[in-house]
Amino acid sequence: MEGVGLLVCSVLLYAGLPLLYALRRSRVQFLLLYAHLAGMLAFGSVLGGLYHVPVTADLVLLPGELGYAGFLFAALVTIVLGRDLQVIRNVLAVATAVTTLGLVLFALARAALTAPGAANPYGINPAYAYQEPVAVVLFAAFVFGELLLVLAMLELAKRHLPRALMGLAYPAVYVAVMLVHGLLTSLISGQPVGAELVDKLIVTALFLPPLLLFVGLYRPVVHAFEDRPLHLRHLLSTSRDPLIEELERASSQLAEQRSLALATSASVGRVNATVERILDSATNTILIALDTELRITHFNVGAQALLGWTPQEVCGQGLEVLLPAEEIARHASALGTGPDLADVVSLQMSVGARRDWQMIARDDVCPTVSMSVTEVIADGHVVGHVLSGEDVTSRLRVETAMMTALSREHDALVRLQEADRVKQELVSTVSHELRTPIASITGYTEMLYDGAYGQLSPEQVAALDRVLRNTARLEQLVDDLLVLERVEQAPLPLLREPVDLCDVIRGTKSIVAEMVRGRDLKFSVSLPANPVVVDGDRAALDRLVINLLSNAVKFTPGRGTIALRVVADAGQAWLTVADTGIGVPVEDADQVFARFFRSNEANALAIPGSGLGLSIVQAVVAGHGGEVSFASTHGEGTTVTVSLPLTAVAHDTTTVHPGLTTGLGTGVRTGLGEGLGTGMGTAV
Repeated sequence: MEGVGLLVCSVLLYAGLPLLYALRRSRVQFLLLYAHLAGMLAFGSVLGGLYHVPVTADLVLLPGELGYAGFLFAALVTIVLGRDLQVIRNVLAVATAVTTLGLVLFALARAALTAPGAANPYGINPAYAYQEPVAVVLFAAFVFGELLLVLAMLELAKRHLPRALMGLAYPAVYVAVMLVHGLLTSLISGQPVGAELVDKLIVTALFLPPLLLFVGLYRPVVHAFEDRPLHLRHLLSTSRDPLIEELERASSQLAEQRSLALATSASVGRVNATVERILDSATNTILIALDTELRITHFNVGAQALLGWTPQEVCGQGLEVLLPAEEIARHASALGTGPDLADVVSLQMSVGARRDWQMIARDDVCPTVSMSVTEVIADGHVVGHVLSGEDVTSRLRVETAMMTALSREHDALVRLQEADRVKQELVSTVSHELRTPIASITGYTEMLYDGAYGQLSPEQVAALDRVLRNTARLEQLVDDLLVLERVEQAPLPLLREPVDLCDVIRGTKSIVAEMVRGRDLKFSVSLPANPVVVDGDRAALDRLVINLLSNAVKFTPGRGTIALRVVADAGQAWLTVADTGIGVPVEDADQVFARFFRSNEANALAIPGSGLGLSIVQAVVAGHGGEVSFASTHGEGTTVTVSLPLTAVAHDTTTVHPGLTTGLGTGVRTGLGEGLGTGMGTAV
């Protein structure tokens, strides 16, 4: 075997055995570790200088260096596993015993090899067995001192470093102590310090990977060591002899105390019964007491009610009897550990959070329990655990149902959005496709009306007149649909220019006359004497006024009054249209600006309309930077107010414009055949 191969095999053996012994707790675990420690020291003493391990042509290591590095590694693993002062005492005792025995054996061997007439069949050099007693004593002192240095540095790191950095403390302490050992060895042996430290660094580097592997794979054990301080000042305060003496004194007092114990046992039983009654009084809470091996020691009434087991059936058994294997594996995966219940419970306690566990019940139902685990500590030692939890099966079922309902609601919303998109596309397509046939119908009807295809009778003229009126209504509806389509896709395109709002209203008199044909309505118009100029699109403002007046006319059946008023004030133009019609019910008031909305009363009265008028009004007003408001009383009438920013502020002189007064007259009552006569001559 080559030198490098021998070196690798030695490190794997020296470091692998302690890691293997630490894998799982057993009765002989520490016995094996102590034996390994003794072997490492004995190997280093007996074979330390017997042969050399060549690494390279210029680098040769002594087996004693590897043996001592392996001893220090195994000692660190043993101390972390034991996390108890007695374990440390045992490690020091092993070091003392091996060092003392080595000194005696070397002295005997040297005496035997140098004795006159003693046989030496193997030709061993007597100098090999020569060890200065002072050097051996110093070596033993170094071992003691360096072990205590390891403990002191680890305790210092535990007090001052956060948990996240403790993983780096172990290799740092190991490297520091090995360097101290190299420095002390060079001072005693007289070897150059630099060469000795280089050898120690190389040996130390070989054991760092196993040390990092131990810190990474044995995290629950390492964390338990970090959570428990070791007070080194008490290391020598308690020895075995005083304990034996104390036991002997205690045994002599047992007889005297036995009678007292019998007298007090009844009261102790009553106390224990009281504690059990307290635990069992929590009928809605699961309380399960466990010992240090996670065996069930108490099973309260709440646990019996939920799981169906009796205390006689589960007490004394491991906690695994209540937890399915797949549930343990699920939590182990979530916590990042192996599928060992002890590791899972330890990590859950270190995290300190409740977790939802499915537990095994008698009726094969697995209720879900929100569970927490707490350590029970007495005299600084963990003596058991308490598992507490509550049934959350119904809550999780409700949460699942809510998530399902939310998912269905989301799917329904997506379907509604898709249906709305399809409807918009259909309306847009139909609106564009209707313009051409409507224009054709209007053109040919007007040609017939004008006699282009022959003289018409009065009945034919009346019929064509109705055709033209209904075609105009259909064309208006298509235009409204196209306007709404443009508004939904982008802001309403407007051709801005100074427009007199009063001129816009005057320009609608012919359309208004057509609206009220055959109706008994009274109009009242109030316009200021000065122009009310806004920066707007005349065609869009025409549509706004016509839609407001059309709504007022349609929803004022029979006799009624419609009042239009324009006022310029504080940089705003105010246009108000009020009617005495049927009004809007309170429950429908928040929907009047919605597309295609028509109240139930309008449908019942068969009032014509598409439900688009106020939607278009709102779009036009928003495009001009204005606001529109709505007020209505059911059965009494409706008032719509529009405010638009002025370009040139006009004086608020509220008078009736002569031209409009002349145009709005008795024709309102007689059919509007000749204009809009004097019937509307009074101001609002």
